[in-house]
Amino acid sequence: MRKILYLIMCLPLLLLSACDVHEWPDTPEYVKLHLCLKYETDMTRWDHLYDGTSVIDLGYGETYDNHLDYGMIRYIVRTYPVTGKQRTMQDYTQEFVFFKGVSEGYDHEVTLDVLSGNYNVMIWSDLVRSSEDNHFYNIDSFSEITLQGYHNGNTDHRDVFCGKNYISLPINRGNQTHWTINVEMKRPIAKFEIISNDLQEFVETKAIDFNQYKAKIQYVGYMPNAYSLFADRPVASITGGVFDSALTKLTDTEVSLGFDYVFVSGNGTTVTIRIGIYDSEDHLISLSDPITIPVKPDYHTILKGRFMTQDTSNGVDIDVDFGGDYNIIL
Repeated sequence: MRKILYLIMCLPLLLLSACDVHEWPDTPEYVKLHLCLKYETDMTRWDHLYDGTSVIDLGYGETYDNHLDYGMIRYIVRTYPVTGKQRTMQDYTQEFVFFKGVSEGYDHEVTLDVLSGNYNVMIWSDLVRSSEDNHFYNIDSFSEITLQGYHNGNTDHRDVFCGKNYISLPINRGNQTHWTINVEMKRPIAKFEIISNDLQEFVETKAIDFNQYKAKIQYVGYMPNAYSLFADRPVASITGGVFDSALTKLTDTEVSLGFDYVFVSGNGTTVTIRIGIYDSEDHLISLSDPITIPVKPDYHTILKGRFMTQDTSNGVDIDVDFGGDYNIIL
């Protein structure tokens, strides 16, 4: 039997008095609302090749299910009153938080006791490896959900979904005992991965185990780090985004240098990065020029190139203050 933890928090009812949609009764009246969440977890591979100077689009590849097999999924449901002018208020009246294991599936149905009124029901879902781990996202405000803590690349538990829908829950319901709302949960993020296709040459040149090396992926210029469920787009960015990555051998000639998730709008955007290869003593072995990569929701952009055997001058290091361009569609 599912063990689901429910946490229900209601704001003071004074918030409701500001809403001009209904004439509220002296005693708050609750309505049974059946919430149905449907997730689309597929991602489509989008292949690109870096030839040393430019990025070449090779087209789309297979579509696969990016659903995780272990960990916990968190659901945050908030009801935001809608005024007579169809304006969504910034303060929610109720919040419902619940968890379950991802092995039970992402889709979820639950019946909630919701105050009568007109609402935009907004939902955010994110993942953690275990119930003891901290979440990757700060959800204090749905108008600006941000990454929190150290930048964690190379984890599919950074995958995230959000959705919303409008519903009117009248006080006088007649014979209707409950209402149903369906919400499609979609990704506000894109995934990209860097693959070096010169592993054999690198191993022959260095004549040692490639596992003694690591990659460092740095965002050049700005990286989006905040997303708004109200605006359905990224709303803030930071500079200096960087993360380390262990090398993962894929074939005798290819090795994954790392992957990450970034906030994007529905039309997609580009991110600009530099890729450095370091030895076990943190000496820089190889460093790429800034490379601009296209990304969009539900697509896994894969960029291949000769990143491990690029030449670089001795003593060169990644400049976290590099002020290059970063293009983001808002």
